[in-house]
Amino acid sequence: MRAVGMRVSLAAAPAVGFRTMKILVTGGAGYIGSHTVLELLAHDHVVEVLDNFDNSSAESIRRVEKLSGRDVGVHELDLRDEPAVTALFAEGGYDAVIHFAGHKAVGESVAKPLDYYGNNLESTLVLLRAMAASSTRQLVFSSSATVYGDLAPVPYQEDHEPLGASNPYGWTKVMIEQMLKDLAVSDPSWRIGILRYFNPVGAHESGEIGEDPSGIPNNLTPYIARVAVGRRESLPGLR
Repeated sequence: MRAVGMRVSLAAAPAVGFRTMKILVTGGAGYIGSHTVLELLAHDHVVEVLDNFDNSSAESIRRVEKLSGRDVGVHELDLRDEPAVTALFAEGGYDAVIHFAGHKAVGESVAKPLDYYGNNLESTLVLLRAMAASSTRQLVFSSSATVYGDLAPVPYQEDHEPLGASNPYGWTKVMIEQMLKDLAVSDPSWRIGILRYFNPVGAHESGEIGEDPSGIPNNLTPYIARVAVGRRESLPGLR
């Protein structure tokens, strides 16, 4: 298995032989997660969300249900709660997992590296153990283009080695990718895809769901959106 970046288009899934699946989306109430849940529902998959709402809101799931006309099972759990997560998988009957959950602010990771290593690595280890115990071995992991580090030649190549990072957040992604590679080598029954994207922007065409972090935004787009809807008077530094 080569766990590398992927271009994924759910809309391009073939109609012939296409099988609906029961999919758990960790961090599914977040920005990318909520859009993914909506797209999965549009393709008739059964979707459940695991989220502790640390940097997201249950409102996004309610809006996804409204847009899709479908119910979404929500499990408000901390992914590091291994007994609860193991029990969920024992009863869930999931075919696959899409793993978005994790802390993601670069600046905060520099200020609080232990929080980032503890949260992102421990939660993924708990998830993988619960998946293995329940024989759920299909996983898509949300990594980041930051794993190419500062020394990789541009344009980036998916088979570039060695990976690197310039901050603790990025290093958690590098470490998790290595865990997944080692896991796939040890047991070929695992099917693992890794997504390495840059900063996504935009919102659903309905305007009902988009990027709306609970804390301080980590890029420009959420600030622009908050000014547009009247939640901020102006962009930072432009008064």
